[in-house]
Amino acid sequence: MKAILPDFDLQTFIWVMGPQLIVLATGLLVIIIDLFIKEFRNLSLKANILGIISMIGLIYAAGFAATVSWSAPRHVFMNVFSMEPYTALFCLILLLAGVIATLLGIGYTQNNSQVKGEFFALLLFAVYGSLAMVQAVDLLMMFIALETMSLAVYVLAGYLKGYARSQEAAFKYFLLGCFGSSFILFGMAFLYGLTGSLNLAHIAAKLAEGHYQNIMAMAGLALICAGFFFKSALVPFHMWTPDVYEGSPSVVTGYMATAVKAAAFATFIKILTICFTPLLSQTGEGMFIDTGALAVFVPYWKNTLVVVSFLTMLLGNLLGVIQRNVKRMLAYSSIAHAGYIALGVLAGDDLGRTAVIFYLAVYTLMNLGAFGIVYLFDQYEGQAQELPDYAGLAYKYPVLSALMAIFMFAMAGVPPMAGFAGKFYLFAAAIKSGYLLLAAMGILTSAIGAYYYLRVIVYLYMKEPEREVKRGPVAIAPALAIAATAIGIIYLGIRPDTLYAVAEVAQKSILYIF
Repeated sequence: MKAILPDFDLQTFIWVMGPQLIVLATGLLVIIIDLFIKEFRNLSLKANILGIISMIGLIYAAGFAATVSWSAPRHVFMNVFSMEPYTALFCLILLLAGVIATLLGIGYTQNNSQVKGEFFALLLFAVYGSLAMVQAVDLLMMFIALETMSLAVYVLAGYLKGYARSQEAAFKYFLLGCFGSSFILFGMAFLYGLTGSLNLAHIAAKLAEGHYQNIMAMAGLALICAGFFFKSALVPFHMWTPDVYEGSPSVVTGYMATAVKAAAFATFIKILTICFTPLLSQTGEGMFIDTGALAVFVPYWKNTLVVVSFLTMLLGNLLGVIQRNVKRMLAYSSIAHAGYIALGVLAGDDLGRTAVIFYLAVYTLMNLGAFGIVYLFDQYEGQAQELPDYAGLAYKYPVLSALMAIFMFAMAGVPPMAGFAGKFYLFAAAIKSGYLLLAAMGILTSAIGAYYYLRVIVYLYMKEPEREVKRGPVAIAPALAIAATAIGIIYLGIRPDTLYAVAEVAQKSILYIF
């Protein structure tokens, strides 16, 4: 204990750990309050109490990250967690996903008669794990945070005990998730065995000394890539996505498709740029000047990403075309979007990282909004998820249908929605880095993807109803969440420069984490 006390600084601790502590404390508070209101018969009141407390904690954590943490440009706590604009902005994206999922969860748990404190507590712990993951600069803590997030999401996937597909989804996600995590853990073990350190900066310095020539370094890189490909649903590690997304509760699926993906990409970019590229040699700091030798790794992971991105964009969109279940269609859509995001990672420069941050923020809005509409049309999980169920609903529920059309247009990349700006930035980054054919494939597959997005709109507005579909009750909280996501998509489509400028400043700070 005495060895670590001299390094402890309370001010740095608060600056760096503030968002994590707020979310963790809120999760514990929700558990305690649930004990006192467990017997409430008024499910609506119970859901609102638990949801509002969760939302307040998440918003407070977001405010802390946007003000206190952002203004502290470079802080590392105990060589384990960091906080700088890059991390702070990803924390805001994750907290935004948590707020939207919480608001949607208030209505979802009521509609499915599953109002329990566990839902909101697990959601908060998932957010906490994702925050810790993107803040970690230590491989062991990164893995612990990853498992904290994953375990909470595994349980949330099986939240509907009476729905067989939900249990199946949780079981598949848990089993296959263990494989993905084991790849990452073994990769980290190889790097630790080779360098004797778990800190990203120290690993980079050690690898640059000559260890990059060791086969263990390449094995570590390969295993870590495989693990994060799984978490991001990139081909060929996408096999779990359709079944898990279809069977999980709609709100959980939306959170899984956005926050988990954002946390995975944020962490993956951090590992690649620090440990396996010569980026740190540009800092001018003595211990990093000689890390230029890390350039030897770049062709390996870039060539891998070229193949993975190509296959992900192609298979995600082609298989999405043949889906009749809307949630399953959105699952393949999520796979395709992971391929687009991989283009920004592949670019490996300021423009690419900025495009990734922008797109993940926009993707969070449009995907969670779409899943919010899906659960409202569904009323009770599994009752109305097929395309024919959507036929003619625009004349029965015009507002919800119009909102769904906005989200579909955004994901298809139709201007002036924010999805168009996001894809433009990603493709521009790929073209600037010389990946012309890959960018062309991205544009082509986007056109394929537009077919199944626009098909939903065709069913809503141009098809005769095949059976009676009655939407679920629309509570105030999910209505606000869905409306806010739609407004955000339109605003960022018209003024993408506002978010892009912030993302550009944030990504530059990755150079100065240490």
